[in-house]
Amino acid sequence: MRKRDDHGFSLMEVLVTTGILSVVTLVAVTAIIQIYSGTKQIEQNSITGDQLDTSFGRLDRELRYATYVSAVGSPAGVTTRFYLEFAIPPREKKPTDLTDPQPRCRQLMFDTAKKILTIKNWELPSTTPGTPATLATDVSLDNNAKPFEVYKPGDTPWIAASAGTTGVGAQFNATYLMVRVHFKATAGEVTQRFDNVFTTQNIGEETDLDGKDDNPELIDPTLQQCSTVGRP
Repeated sequence: MRKRDDHGFSLMEVLVTTGILSVVTLVAVTAIIQIYSGTKQIEQNSITGDQLDTSFGRLDRELRYATYVSAVGSPAGVTTRFYLEFAIPPREKKPTDLTDPQPRCRQLMFDTAKKILTIKNWELPSTTPGTPATLATDVSLDNNAKPFEVYKPGDTPWIAASAGTTGVGAQFNATYLMVRVHFKATAGEVTQRFDNVFTTQNIGEETDLDGKDDNPELIDPTLQQCSTVGRP
């Protein structure tokens, strides 16, 4: 007849085993949390990066060839929306066109309440902007500065910055009109800054197409119609 074995585990053995399992579990859970956190951060970096890349690509492609840029403004009494209009050269003429294509207008709008940056397109002589296209979402002002700044030919926007350094400070003088766009994009816990200056190749001291210098006979009044649209 087989004898029963009533041998069990002592309290000390149970406590040691429980302690070891707790340490293993803690290490495993910590590793899983770190992996998840790292993956989430990579995803958020990717989201904000994609938004900034989209904004840069579109603005660089169009502001580079601007032939007119308006002043930055907001509707009267509105502090949550900022607007900037500009014109770019006409599209290429098609064989089916009965008239020559007209300059094209663009309207940038930065809405701090909705946290979006959009762009609208239309072609002169129309003054009715098309449906807005979103360039970036979850955006906000960078240090409460306006999202758009316009530097005219002859301006010295960085005269007090890095004095004595080639390319900035008192040694820098804008030859062409430049548009600075800066804001912050956020996804989850990740925030990335967008701060770029776009130099227009068609608005310089020798053309005066911005209407601010001393050769008004070179100004095309038609282009200024791009900034006569309503700013809702």
